[in-house]
Amino acid sequence: MTRNIHGGVHQEHPHDSAAKHVAGSAIYIDDIPEPPGLLHVGFGLSAKPHARIKRLDLSAVRGAPGVVAVMTAADVPGKNDVGPVFGGDPIFADGVVEYAGQSVFAVAAETVEQARRAALLAKISYEALPANITAGAAMAAGEFVLPPHTMKRGHSAKAIGKAKHRLQGRLTIGGQDQFYLEGQIAMAVPGEDGDMLVYSSTQHPSEGQHLVAGALG
Repeated sequence: MTRNIHGGVHQEHPHDSAAKHVAGSAIYIDDIPEPPGLLHVGFGLSAKPHARIKRLDLSAVRGAPGVVAVMTAADVPGKNDVGPVFGGDPIFADGVVEYAGQSVFAVAAETVEQARRAALLAKISYEALPANITAGAAMAAGEFVLPPHTMKRGHSAKAIGKAKHRLQGRLTIGGQDQFYLEGQIAMAVPGEDGDMLVYSSTQHPSEGQHLVAGALG
């Protein structure tokens, strides 16, 4: 008995969602109808690259029009960390901010505009800490996000030292690690018995499930 086996070389295989993306019919999170009573979240972001939070006054934020709730690190019922592979990425800064634009608190309000306007009313005072802004400065200071990992074979330094010709220089590129077709957005719908249904623009649903469950305790 013989069978013809057909491979995929030189054959076009469109992405499953390609037609929907091109036609504009793909359903993104922003296309889902909002349930009644939906609240919108705005974030209060750090204005400093590295600093200790000396004072965080959110009284004006809480009293702003349309505001229903204000959340800080103290309000996270579970783990204040959403580092997807390695820990160390807090939901809200807790005492220290580590980059400009880091979330310090969140505001839930009746509209997007109300949430964003309210977030601007926060009064935050900082104590500046040393900040390594460039990759070169961080390397010189020995400040790494993760422990260094080196892959090598043989004695590269010795081989380079014996090289007849040697080129040396520096190259800087501004490329980003990822680019997504869908905007970063999520919608959470409370359910029975403390359940939380989360619609998220993520490429890793199970990872998002674990992180949300950890944050909610």
